[in-house]
Amino acid sequence: MLGIMESGFWVLGAGLELGYLFTLASSRRFQRLVDGKETLATKQTAQQQVISLLARLSPVDQTRYRQLEQRCQAVLQQQHEASSPDLQMQADGLGKLLFVYLRLLLTRSAIQRVLEEGGAKSIDMKVSEVNRQLKEAATPDLQRSLTDQLEILAERKKRRGEAGDKLRFIDAELTRIQEQVELIREGLVVTSDPASLSRRIDQIGDTLGNTNQWIRQQQELYGDTEVLLDEPPPVVLEAPGEKA
Repeated sequence: MLGIMESGFWVLGAGLELGYLFTLASSRRFQRLVDGKETLATKQTAQQQVISLLARLSPVDQTRYRQLEQRCQAVLQQQHEASSPDLQMQADGLGKLLFVYLRLLLTRSAIQRVLEEGGAKSIDMKVSEVNRQLKEAATPDLQRSLTDQLEILAERKKRRGEAGDKLRFIDAELTRIQEQVELIREGLVVTSDPASLSRRIDQIGDTLGNTNQWIRQQQELYGDTEVLLDEPPPVVLEAPGEKA
């Protein structure tokens, strides 16, 4: 309103506004506020990614994941109470371990889904039927077609056997990760050295490199590449005290 009566007030107002914006932008408190909002948005997005992946699992597998998550969170809580300086590093390491566990559960679910679509009994029945037709085939073309069918069915049966081996491998890896987390929890009773715990978590993560590569191969084979992620979201496990 003053600017309508005297144009000089427009210049004065612009100067005051620029000064306010400069002070605000250089304020450490304001910068922390902006960073905090960005961090919160990142965490919410990461957790939403995990939730959407968990929704693809059966209730039993979801419970299994949550139980391991609680185990990992208990380790972090104990380290938080001990004022560990490596708490965030430990949270990141356990988060990666937990995410591999989730990917294994999802891969197993994908394999089981494929196996359920065509049972081994139905393949055996088809083999018997094609063999019967082959005995009655009157022309070379029909015989050739039926022989090709038998080869395809034999290949399918072989693949199902391989899928069974993969399921057993996944179960073994899931158990191994569970036991590793239990070993970490029990190790806290023996030693309270946070650096030792961090090294132990890193060593476990290194041993899962081949497992990650194997999971990627199964993703490509069973068609889940658009759903599963190669790397964990920024936040899978939150270090105690971070919410505050």
